[in-house]
Amino acid sequence: MAKVSVVARLKVKADKADAFPAAWDALLAFIDDNEPGTEHYVLHRSTTDSTLFFVTEVYEDQAALDAHITSDAFAAFGASLGDFIEDADMQFLTPVNAAKGLL
Repeated sequence: MAKVSVVARLKVKADKADAFPAAWDALLAFIDDNEPGTEHYVLHRSTTDSTLFFVTEVYEDQAALDAHITSDAFAAFGASLGDFIEDADMQFLTPVNAAKGLL
């Protein structure tokens, strides 16, 4: 099966931006311990706009992505983001080329 990836762009409310990375701690720990099909999951912060974050994700296949997005941990995390998010966009992708370790 083909790998799948997600790139999310998250615009965070200015007064919540510094607290936003810590809000991910429990979800990232859950992923680390419980999602063997999640190969890459990283929260990034823009160097030019401190309220702009990106999440890059790579899964071994669609079943691994489905397991992630249907987990109770992800549902609880998503529900907790309402106080943070001003705007968001999520793209579901298929990796087609890479320099190291992905394909």
